[in-house]
Amino acid sequence: MNKRLYTILFSLLLLSACDLTDTNINPNASSEVSVSAVLSGAEVTLGFNAGVNAGLIANIYIQQVAGANGDAASFDNYTTSPSYFNSTWQGFYAGVLDELKIIKATAKEKQLPYYSGIARVLSAYSYGTLTDLFGDIPFSESLGGNVITNPVYDKQENIYPALQLELDSAIRELSQPSTDNKGAVPFNDDVIFKGDVSKWIATAWTLKARYAIHLSKLDRTTAAQQVLANLYNGSVYRGIADYTADAQVVFGAAATNANPFYQQNTNRPGWIGLGASFVNLLNGNSVTDDPTKEEGTFVDPRRAAFATQSPAGSNKYRGSAPGVPGAFSVIGSYYGSATSPVVLISFTEAKFLEAEARLILDPADPLAQTALDAAVKASFAKIVKGGDAYATPEKQAAYVTAKATLTGTPEAKLETLITQKYIALFLQPEVWSDYRRTGYPAIPLAANATSSANPQGQIPRRIPYPGNEQSLNKNTPAGSGYQTPRLWWDR
Repeated sequence: MNKRLYTILFSLLLLSACDLTDTNINPNASSEVSVSAVLSGAEVTLGFNAGVNAGLIANIYIQQVAGANGDAASFDNYTTSPSYFNSTWQGFYAGVLDELKIIKATAKEKQLPYYSGIARVLSAYSYGTLTDLFGDIPFSESLGGNVITNPVYDKQENIYPALQLELDSAIRELSQPSTDNKGAVPFNDDVIFKGDVSKWIATAWTLKARYAIHLSKLDRTTAAQQVLANLYNGSVYRGIADYTADAQVVFGAAATNANPFYQQNTNRPGWIGLGASFVNLLNGNSVTDDPTKEEGTFVDPRRAAFATQSPAGSNKYRGSAPGVPGAFSVIGSYYGSATSPVVLISFTEAKFLEAEARLILDPADPLAQTALDAAVKASFAKIVKGGDAYATPEKQAAYVTAKATLTGTPEAKLETLITQKYIALFLQPEVWSDYRRTGYPAIPLAANATSSANPQGQIPRRIPYPGNEQSLNKNTPAGSGYQTPRLWWDR
């Protein structure tokens, strides 16, 4: 996870972004600016950034993974230099958002609403990810190039409504008849959905629900109501339909376009392990148990897909204690192979959002359990493969009964729900947002995590602004650390 590796991998992905398996450039696209080629590159680069430049950072803080050795160890106890976050910042702004701006401008000129709609969904995702990592960020002046060299920082409380409006515009454009496109429509150049606008519309509604629940600390009732209003049109569900319609980037087998987690483990073996808190849950134990504790009665059926055995061939799984160097289990085959996906947002998340919203509005609502069941079972259906003795249908049913049943107080039910979401959304930065909103799962503090940027050694609430921004943009807010200033929705 060092800066040089980020730069190399990011450059390679940009060079090979249109060379993924089964990805072809639409020959009928605009000849002046090929929105087709730009879309393919932007989607792949977004997948890379969501996986490494946002995902791994957030997932180390939330103890799904561990900065076990090498430069990655500094992420584990929050002593990373702000210069390391230049890659995250530039990866999203220069690598993704600048490209999406080109698509939107060209699509408007050429009357290509489907391309514009897709670009709007991806822009909302990208800005949403950045503001959930850093808080206030350049937004209204962010893509001014050489014309605006010191963009202002917009308040997060103003960015969130703008994200919702962007998604509304995307839905309107994607809902237009195909004949409104005065040129080619997206097809194989759209590496996420192959031009299926119905899936993009469902993704937009689900993203709107995600951003609604983020405001639960400010007004939980309104947040819950907005979640359901986005996922349902009256009684008709309109979010992501099932796990086969998840918004994700599937990578290729070649070294230069392989999955970013695979590239990380290949180029820096042992640097990124799995966190003890996460592996403890996979073992059927508590997040705070000793990492060497024997597995419990109800092992997670996804364990063999999410993690490798440690030691190899032992049928045992162990994570690294937070802040303590040492690589044990690492990312398993489902997300750690060359052709593995990076998930942006999923059906499983949509059902967790629904379950939480219903729980907030009525802790006794049986539909909260129905949605939770759907979320966990969809994750099983997507992740679990045959031949695992811990993942038989009987084991899956027993796990749901023991670990994913809403019982007790409303707060106990919320803890159960968010803990299951934490497991299911493995390697997605969204779990950090959930922790900051709810405090679940109640992970332990990391060792040796006290620094000037994190004086009390607490779990990070944000990322400090990148070194380049602090040095070059006079509008960068001063004094950012891992705790302060807190994000608008996290106060």
